[in-house]
Amino acid sequence: MRPPELDAKINVLVGSVRSGKTWGLHSKILYGCKYNVGGRRILTGVSKSSVKTNVLEDLWGLVGSANYKYNAQSGEMTLFGVPWQVYGARDEGSEKYLRGATVGYAVCDELVLHPQAFFEMLLSRMSPKGARVYASTNADSAAHWLRTDYLLNEELVNDGLLWSDTYTMDDNPTLDPQFVNSQKKLYTGVFYERMILGRWNNAAGAVYGDAWSDATLYDNSTRPVGLYGQGGYESHYIGVDYGTHNPTVFLDVIDDGHTLWCDRLYYHDSRRMQKQKTVAEHADDLEQFIKESNCNLQPAVLVDPSAAAFIEEISRRGIFLVPSDNEVLEGIRKTGSALKQGKIRVHKDNCPEMCREMPEYAWDAKAVKLGKEAPKKIADHSADACRYIVNHVFKDNWRLAA
Repeated sequence: MRPPELDAKINVLVGSVRSGKTWGLHSKILYGCKYNVGGRRILTGVSKSSVKTNVLEDLWGLVGSANYKYNAQSGEMTLFGVPWQVYGARDEGSEKYLRGATVGYAVCDELVLHPQAFFEMLLSRMSPKGARVYASTNADSAAHWLRTDYLLNEELVNDGLLWSDTYTMDDNPTLDPQFVNSQKKLYTGVFYERMILGRWNNAAGAVYGDAWSDATLYDNSTRPVGLYGQGGYESHYIGVDYGTHNPTVFLDVIDDGHTLWCDRLYYHDSRRMQKQKTVAEHADDLEQFIKESNCNLQPAVLVDPSAAAFIEEISRRGIFLVPSDNEVLEGIRKTGSALKQGKIRVHKDNCPEMCREMPEYAWDAKAVKLGKEAPKKIADHSADACRYIVNHVFKDNWRLAA
């Protein structure tokens, strides 16, 4: 491991999950305690909490409790008596923490998740001679600012101002092969290329193109015997994607502890039906939909958090609501992994609109050109209803890795 004196000003470790990038940061933090440079020593991440969890807790285990002190509220840390400051870089406004500061040594965890304005402000504050920044990151969109403005900047590289390298799990000799295989199950499509192969790429084409197949479908003859009865299920959910001008969807899902069985679908398209229903009418339909379920267990209902009026209406009626997580990209990743592993099955006769929409659900090429990633707002209603349930059921990754 090179000492800071021999490093470039900007040093970036790119790679897959569990490739050992964070351990590389640990050595640079320790080097930073004795490196002779002016200015502050700082650690950054999405939040102070994420820096503590992802980086510092393992580091503290290495150095021992007698050699560090940390204030979780202020982010102030001393390591071997040397002061450090931890900052969260959650949004564009976070760059205000760096204004007026002089920074000589910076360590950044998951740099792709930092706002560009924060990183640019950081570099502008690193005026001391010999100032260094070290960062770890997973790969992301090929249009991400870190790749286009820095990693591919030939002038920075040729002048020796920037160094980077890419690693995969195969470069981490401490990993058990069984664990590596379990991690590979967690990702599919664009996420597999980034998180497992460490490649920068643009999301393109069908969102679930390599995960959706005929094997996803079932009918009454292939539904598990006893799925509706006690012992055949563990949980019962209804995902709701509420729309006024856009379709409203109720997705009835039975969870047997291994697989989510998407068994029925309510789909009201006000434009196609030429009838726009009121909030109360949709709530009536949801109550009827619940009554008609073949599963005797009362369902937990997950609704798009933005549908405030509908949530208020069904809450007044005593329908059991569970807070839903509308995180899109992580939900898409988990849904794709679950589909690929056969942990989501869809009734081809009872959910025809879902069977039509899911293969058509596609990435928005215009958004990618703007450096953003999002699916098109077309044929997304069933996918959204399903994602609310997936984000809840697979909140922790253990079921996807099993």
